[in-house]
Amino acid sequence: MTRPERVLIVGAGPVGLAAAVEFRRRGFHPRIVDAGGGSTDEAQSRALGILPTTLDILAASGITERLLAEGSRIENAEISLDGKRLFGISTKPARTRHNFILTLPQGRTERLMIEWLAARDIAVEWNTAFVSLADTHAPRVRLSNGETVGADLVLGADGVHSAVREDIGIPWNGEGYPAEFALADVVFESRIDAATARANLRTANGGAGGAVALLPLGETKGRYVGIAPSTAALLAGIEGIAAITWESRFSVSFRHAERLAKGRVFLAGDAAHVHSPVGGRGMNLGIWDAAWLAFLASEGRQSEYEMRRLPSVRRVLKDTRRMTDVIAAPPQRLLSVLRYVMPLATRLPFVRRMIAEQLLALDLPQPEWL
Repeated sequence: MTRPERVLIVGAGPVGLAAAVEFRRRGFHPRIVDAGGGSTDEAQSRALGILPTTLDILAASGITERLLAEGSRIENAEISLDGKRLFGISTKPARTRHNFILTLPQGRTERLMIEWLAARDIAVEWNTAFVSLADTHAPRVRLSNGETVGADLVLGADGVHSAVREDIGIPWNGEGYPAEFALADVVFESRIDAATARANLRTANGGAGGAVALLPLGETKGRYVGIAPSTAALLAGIEGIAAITWESRFSVSFRHAERLAKGRVFLAGDAAHVHSPVGGRGMNLGIWDAAWLAFLASEGRQSEYEMRRLPSVRRVLKDTRRMTDVIAAPPQRLLSVLRYVMPLATRLPFVRRMIAEQLLALDLPQPEWL
């Protein structure tokens, strides 16, 4: 393939916006449309965690500097079983300049990218939906405003119910998951350690079942999320909460598109893959998709996109499914490992580094241009 000139991005969530940023900084002038009326509500943002690879990717545009200025850094995690602390993990041994997880509401991340694009003559075209596409090898896209757009490259970043994916007939493989998730954004009565996340594994005899994790959002706010049938069950036994500012229940699936490309049409983010929030990979995986496509297109190598991304997608789905199964119904042997083996193993430097790099997803293939 030759380097594309006309780039159309469908979907202006964090993945579509990241694609627009990466294409723009590489000399393209992409067009980005979205069926919605605006960005994600900052008070109701489901995605929070920004991983080191994402920060490394967005550093070239200068967006990382703004993310770091506004977000909170998680550098430690404490693992508990039925409320009893077992061991701690630090991300500091990881071999990366950003050895932490940055937390920032998805809506704020989106707005920072929109501002960056606006300063470079790229405006999101809201209330403009993808309708259909003719000829994936010479795309002509019909939009809801009646316009037909010719493009050399079309990116479908339009979410789990992707109209682009459905229109070009790519199968959506996988299955739903029986457990329910709940989340609650809270304000605390007193200050908390903003640098430490906490995960409590609840067994049938010790609590409400499932698991609950706390992700700090500064010293007075945080998000509880986990496997639970309701917010009340999620927060059972937790003290020190002054107010709940947002709560939600949701189910999850483990699915991915059978193909990530068809002709000159490509898929990224939730349009290409979905899984549980365990591990905090979702938004990040999609942003990595977007950055890879922009890089490959800049070199006229966009035909390599699927083979570059699909193995990582399959691995993340496999890993997150296994982790979700574990916290939903932890086997007895794992409970023994957590109680007796991990407190000793985490004293070893190479184990601490390995765990830190897995926690930060640095065990996945890294972008070749970084």
